[in-house]
Amino acid sequence: MFKFNKVLDAALVALMSYHLVISPYTKVEESFNIQAIHDILNYGVFPSDVIENYDHKQFPGVVPRTFIGSLIISAIAQPIIFVGSFFGYDLLANQDQLQIVVRAILGLINVLMLIRLRDSLNKITFRDRSSKTKGLIGFWYSVLLLSQFHINYYSSRTLPNFIALPFVNYALSLLLVGNIAGFTWLAVVGVIFRSEVGLFGVIIAIVSSLGFGESNIFTDLLFLFVGTVFGSIASVLIDSYFWGKILIPEVDSFIFNIINGKSQDWGVEPWGAYFKKYLPQIFRPPIILALTGPGLINDPADDGVINLKIRHPARNSLRILFISSIIFIAVMSFQPHKEWRFIIYTIPIFTLQAANGMANITMKWSSSFSNKFLTIIISIMILLSSILSLQMGYVSSFNYPGGHALAFTNNYIKDATNEVKIHMDVPACMSGVTKFGELHKLDVSYDKTENDENLDLNQFDFVITTDELEDWKLLKTIKIFQKVTLDTIFKLLAAQKIDKATLPILIKLIFQDFLNGSNETFKNLIRSTIMLEDYLHIYENKSTKLEKLEKVKGLNINENKENLDKIKTSLIV
Repeated sequence: MFKFNKVLDAALVALMSYHLVISPYTKVEESFNIQAIHDILNYGVFPSDVIENYDHKQFPGVVPRTFIGSLIISAIAQPIIFVGSFFGYDLLANQDQLQIVVRAILGLINVLMLIRLRDSLNKITFRDRSSKTKGLIGFWYSVLLLSQFHINYYSSRTLPNFIALPFVNYALSLLLVGNIAGFTWLAVVGVIFRSEVGLFGVIIAIVSSLGFGESNIFTDLLFLFVGTVFGSIASVLIDSYFWGKILIPEVDSFIFNIINGKSQDWGVEPWGAYFKKYLPQIFRPPIILALTGPGLINDPADDGVINLKIRHPARNSLRILFISSIIFIAVMSFQPHKEWRFIIYTIPIFTLQAANGMANITMKWSSSFSNKFLTIIISIMILLSSILSLQMGYVSSFNYPGGHALAFTNNYIKDATNEVKIHMDVPACMSGVTKFGELHKLDVSYDKTENDENLDLNQFDFVITTDELEDWKLLKTIKIFQKVTLDTIFKLLAAQKIDKATLPILIKLIFQDFLNGSNETFKNLIRSTIMLEDYLHIYENKSTKLEKLEKVKGLNINENKENLDKIKTSLIV
């Protein structure tokens, strides 16, 4: 099955790219890192006084966050910017495209680390040495990954969890092959990015050493300690520079959210929410959860040799990681505030275990009718999950009205020659507005003042808001996702009963569009299943008079008088 790896890898990259292209904007949870990347690329990091221009100086947030992830992504983006400029394309002058580039960098890194997990598992799969069908677990792992929504949709999003995820997957890939240096990486990630990753590392160390005897608890803890020290030093040196004070951001965040219990202000849920609500939401339909049972029957690295003195370092590695994931989620459940992204690090492990279970079933394909039937049913469920994933991605693209509103406003004023002031309210800023989306012109300013009752909107030329303003000119209303409706599908089925040619004609139209390089009919069909509602309004101050450059047939009058004279002469003649 190794021959399919490159195709499946390309499909993973394509799926990540699909989600990135249809949803190019970001939400408030991603704002710190995306704004930090913008500031690093546009202002630089030296001298220290340039940091006063950074977004976090004006909007520091509830707790500080680390700049290390943003620095890494920015460092990778710099050569791309240089190469683009070498070929005459200035990414710094096309900030909306630059935002897509930096998100694509993160998405590609996440995909590569997911692939590395598969390759690590293939290295230790003992039965591949004697089986005619090699790489079967890795094959099903990739297929099951492609059927998921959350991990693919968010892989390019600058949430702290998804900046941490590739490092976590790298650490897990080491632990899969019995390399306990993975504990050091988990500790580094825990102290820099997300403290729950450190907890995950401690749980894996305990299960591995005390539960299975695959490692020494004191050695494991030593590696965790080394990672904690190294991560702390890196964070205090780098983040203290950007924040202007001595700190380790993740420690501050842990004290604020966990010790002081402030995370509960964002909502609380019962202990079992992760198991009853979030895992079924992530795996929809929950075929992966069902397959983890057969996956526990055996471990891929189990060679069947029992030797109490000499232990295979990866003999039970997948089983250890899976059991540790269950315990991790159970421990995290004691924290009242819950979000699915807090347990995202376990999703690749669940997928690996489910792939092992699927491999156990398909290896016995020819042995009985029940195995054939079960394989077919599971394959159909995986296909259904893939369709739902694509649909959820399309639906989610309508959840960024702020980004669409800002893009419309920028296009409206792009040729203005006079000074323009734009105000954006909190809902707009939370749903897609970033500094990458702003026009980098000296005569255009953007205001994001929050909850100021004394704010005089009349000082602005344009306002993007959820409120309805009187005595302002309404330019456009941006909609947001409301719900999915199947009315169109039911109408088609009803029409099919009356005229048997209805669906064949529709399928023929879709197929003809496809042959002509279009997807308009199919796109309209999918679009008809989504209901939207008004959310943001773009207003222009009635007293505003935009002075725009006049254009004739694409030629700028002010900049090309000679060509204008030629046009006038030709008209006279």
